[in-house]
Amino acid sequence: MLVMKVKLLVVRHGETHYNTEHRINGQYNSNLTPAGIQESEACGRYLRDIHFDKVLVSDLGRTLQTLQCFGIAGERDVRLRDRNFGPHNGELYASYARAKHEERQKLCNGSGNIVGQYTVPSVTSSCVLSYSSPSNLKKKINRHQESRSRDNAYYKEMLSEIEPPGVERYEDLFLRIEDLIQDTVQEMSAELCKEKATVLFVTHCSPVRVCAMVLSSFSSDIFPRDLRKLNIPNNSISEYKITVCDETHSIDRVELIRLASTKHLHV
Repeated sequence: MLVMKVKLLVVRHGETHYNTEHRINGQYNSNLTPAGIQESEACGRYLRDIHFDKVLVSDLGRTLQTLQCFGIAGERDVRLRDRNFGPHNGELYASYARAKHEERQKLCNGSGNIVGQYTVPSVTSSCVLSYSSPSNLKKKINRHQESRSRDNAYYKEMLSEIEPPGVERYEDLFLRIEDLIQDTVQEMSAELCKEKATVLFVTHCSPVRVCAMVLSSFSSDIFPRDLRKLNIPNNSISEYKITVCDETHSIDRVELIRLASTKHLHV
């Protein structure tokens, strides 16, 4: 069986004004701070030494500004957008936390315990659902791979996540990031006539974290115990080595190289 190695680098955007104000960027936009520009340029000096076969970037302003600081050309993909916090985009995190607590209290009884299983129709913005898969290779994904993803502990946990009305659920973010990763590795495997490829994603805090969650399904390495609480600094780099089966163009296994590293900013 032939295999292909895809090196995937996932980078968070530079520091924004909303970051310094402890506000939710979400699918609103806040420009990079002077410090964010400086660190993005430093990150770019490191990345420009790497040849990328494909560069994908969220279409939100702060990621596009970050990629411009890198001095690297890329293709926009809405699946790399941050979570849509609906009416809470741009709010202070403390305000969102209160709204989330209030929503949880509505589903609690007098003792403060959740009554039954919390299930609601998925609520996402049309902008993250408007994409179409770039290829029809998805039909070649084997059921074993899909099963591994749906058995992911983080995905199962997200099914009972409680969010205020209008907020994109982590479950939906997981599915669109999983879809993006699968499409990308399949495309690299099917279209490139070589054994190795390198891909760059430029995105946001939550998608960086969810990339790690998705890829942990295919790894025998030890990932941090709770990726949902993992700190993702601005301009940090996460790197994975993905082995792709040439016959099915599907992920076979994943090696974790580094997770949310900022060492490149200090050399």
